[in-house]
Amino acid sequence: MSDPSPQEPEDPPSGGRPYRDASHLTLGFEFSVSIALFGVLGWFLDRWTGMLETFPVFLLVGVFLGLGLGIYRLQLKLNQGSKTTSQDDPSQEDPEA
Repeated sequence: MSDPSPQEPEDPPSGGRPYRDASHLTLGFEFSVSIALFGVLGWFLDRWTGMLETFPVFLLVGVFLGLGLGIYRLQLKLNQGSKTTSQDDPSQEDPEA
């Protein structure tokens, strides 16, 4: 009988580091929290001014402001991640150089 030796796992495509940037795991959470936070702030403003019964203007402004801020932060983080990835990867050198 042969010795059953444990097989070494294959390296993931990211160069052997499966979670090189763990901040990507929090992008969805950050996005949803920004919408919820600004929506709740808008709801409180509507309640404080008495506009909640007629038309929740501040709630809608808060939700859309949170959505815009969430998209902006998401874009910033993804662009930052792509820049560090291209700097770390020597195979993606500048073709004009």
